[in-house]
Amino acid sequence: MHAPRYLAAPVLGLLMLAAAPAQAQTQTAYPARPIHLIVNGAPGSLPDLFARPIAEKMRTSLGQAVVIDNRPGAGGLLAMTNLKNSAADGYTLAVVTNAHAVWNQYLFSKLPYDPQADLQAVGPIAVIPMVLTASPALPTGSLKELIALAKARPGVLNYASSSTGSPPHVLFEMFKLQTGADILHVPFKSGPDALNSTISDRTQLYLAGSALIEPQVKDGRLKALAVNTRARLASLPGVPTFAEQGYPGLEDTVWLGIVAQAGVPSDIVQKLNREIAKAVQAEDMKKLYDAHGSVVYTASPEEFAARIKADHALWGPVIKKANISLD
Repeated sequence: MHAPRYLAAPVLGLLMLAAAPAQAQTQTAYPARPIHLIVNGAPGSLPDLFARPIAEKMRTSLGQAVVIDNRPGAGGLLAMTNLKNSAADGYTLAVVTNAHAVWNQYLFSKLPYDPQADLQAVGPIAVIPMVLTASPALPTGSLKELIALAKARPGVLNYASSSTGSPPHVLFEMFKLQTGADILHVPFKSGPDALNSTISDRTQLYLAGSALIEPQVKDGRLKALAVNTRARLASLPGVPTFAEQGYPGLEDTVWLGIVAQAGVPSDIVQKLNREIAKAVQAEDMKKLYDAHGSVVYTASPEEFAARIKADHALWGPVIKKANISLD
C-alpha cells in the first residue's frame, strides 16, 4: 500500500535532514586516519630535523599520527614521484625546498612530476639564511672588492658548492649574472667537503647556510662578505646583506615548505596550513630553528603558491642562462 502523496514531501524532507548531519560529519572528519609526511632527506638531515617535531605537534593537535616517510636521493625525484602517485585527499604530504618545487623543472630535461601541475602549496615552514664566505687568503673584504678582483682576473677566481644544481650553486650563478663576474664553479659531493676546501684555500669562495659556516667565520677560518636575508643576521651582525651592498634579489631565496598532491580540497589545505603555522611558531620550535641557523616562515596557502609562482619566473631564466643541468 502506497503512502498518501501529501506525506511524500515531508517524509523526504525528514530523510534529507537526517542525512545532512552525517554528510557534514564526513566532510569535517579529516583527518580520520594517519597522515604520511614524505621527507626528501635521511633521518638527521635538516628537512628531517624540522619535519619530526612539526609532525608530533600536528599529531597532538589533530588526534592522528603524522608518519615520517624518509625518501632521500635523486634530487628529490623519489619523494616527489611518491607524492604524485598518492591520492589527492590530504593524507600524503611532502616537505620540499624551492629546488623540488621550482628548480628541478629547469635542471632536468625530463621529470617524473610537473612541479607546477602536480604540487599543491600547503604552507612554508622555514627560510635558510645563506652567507657568502671567502678564504682568509683572498684579498677581499667586501662584495665590491670581490667583484673588482674577479673582473680584473676573469676566470681565475673560483667558488665551491655542495653539488651541481644545489642552492649554493644556483644562487652563486645568479650573483654572477647580476655582477658580470667570471668566477669558476668547483662542485663537491657535500657541503662539508666544499667548506673544508675553502677553509684550506683550495677553493676561494663558498655560499652556504649560516649554520654550517658561522663557527668558521667567528673563529677567523673564513671571511663573511654578505648574507642573503632581508636584514642582517643577529648571529653575524657585522656582515652586511647583499642588498645593502647594491645587489638585491637574493633575499630569502632558500626555503622549506609542505605541499600536497594537486586537487586536495581547499578546506583540508586551509586546516593543514593553520596546523603547520601553529606548530612552527611554538617556542621550542623557534629555539630549534635558531640552533640550525633558520628562520620561521609562515604564509597562507595562497601566499605560498604565489611565492612559488614568482620563483618560477625568477629562477627559470637564471638556470637556463647559466646552462645548469642535472641530466
